[in-house]
Amino acid sequence: MLKLKVGVTKNPRFEPLIDGSVKSEKLDLDIVVTTPPELFYRNLKNDEFDVFEMSLSEYLITREQAKGERWQWSALPIFPAKAFVWLGLYINTAAGIAELKDLRGKRVGVPDYVMTAALWMRIILRELYGIPRDEISWYIGRTHDLSHGGLLGADTAPPAGVSLTWLTAAETFDAMLDRGEIDAAYGFAPRHDPKLFSLNIDRYGGTPLEGNPRLKKLFADGGRAVIEAFFKKTGVVPANHVIVAQRRLLEQHSDLAAELFRLFSASKQNAYDKEARRGPAYLYFEGTDPGSQAATYGDDPFPFGISRNRPMLEMLFQSSHEEGLTRKPAAIEEVFFKGTLDT
Repeated sequence: MLKLKVGVTKNPRFEPLIDGSVKSEKLDLDIVVTTPPELFYRNLKNDEFDVFEMSLSEYLITREQAKGERWQWSALPIFPAKAFVWLGLYINTAAGIAELKDLRGKRVGVPDYVMTAALWMRIILRELYGIPRDEISWYIGRTHDLSHGGLLGADTAPPAGVSLTWLTAAETFDAMLDRGEIDAAYGFAPRHDPKLFSLNIDRYGGTPLEGNPRLKKLFADGGRAVIEAFFKKTGVVPANHVIVAQRRLLEQHSDLAAELFRLFSASKQNAYDKEARRGPAYLYFEGTDPGSQAATYGDDPFPFGISRNRPMLEMLFQSSHEEGLTRKPAAIEEVFFKGTLDT
C-alpha cells in the first residue's frame, strides 16, 4: 500500500473519507484536517503534504514560481468547494453601501489579495457592475509573515495599478471597520473550530458583531441573489479550491490519479446520500430547496472533471493573467495532470 500524507479542510463532502466510510484498498491515507488559510500556508511554506487541498489561484501562481524541488505539483480536476466565503462581507453602516455595486471607490478588506475567493469577488464586481479592481482600495488582513501573498511575492511586487495596504500585527479588520477606517471586509469573523489551527492567520480583534449598530452583513440572503445573477449571465458558479498532488508521485504511480479521483468522488456522493441532499454537503445556501437548486445549477452542485468545469476554469485563468497574478494565461491542458484530462 502506498502511504500518503493528505491535507484537507473541514468540508462536509470530505467527512466520509475522513471518518473511514470511504476507503481505498490501494492507499493508506494519513489525513490531516485544518483550516484553508493554515493548510495553504503550510504547503506554500514547507511543501508538507503528498496530496492536499489548495487555492486555485494560488496554485496557478506557484506553477510560475516553482524552482528546484519546491512546488512541483500537479492538480487533479477535483473541485471540493465554491468561492462563497466572501459573501460574508461586513460593511460599516455609515459607509453608504447598500448593495454590492456601492463598493466602487471604497476601502475593502480581504484576507489575501491572491486568494481565489478574493479574485472571484473582483471578477463578479467587474462582470455584474463594471467595477475594475483599481477603483477599490484593497486592504490585506493577514500580516506579511503569515500571508499567502507574502510567500508568493505580492507584497514586494503587487499587481500594477492596484492599491494594496497591508495590516500590521496590531490591526484587525473588525476594529478598523468599527472605527470607520475601512468600509467593508470579510474573513475576520470567527468561523473555524479553534482546535483545527495553531497559526493565528485570520485575526479577530474581539469587536462585538451581533447587535453592533456600526457593522452589518451586506447580504441579507447570504449572497444567493448575487450568485444567481452571476450564473445567469455567465453560466459559471465559482470554485475556489482544487486537489493537488506531488507530481513525482503521480508520475511514479500510474494509477494514483485515478484512485484519488475515485476516492474523492465516492466521498462526495456518500455525503450527498447521508444528508438526503438537504444539508451543507449538497446545498449552496442554507434552507434552499434541493429540487429548485438542481433545476437551476444541475443535479451535482460540486461537479468534478474538466469538461463540466471548463468555462469556470477558463474565466478564472484568464482573469488571473489580466490582473497580473500570473504572467500568461494558463492552459487547462498544462495545469492538470495529463492522466486526468479526459475526466
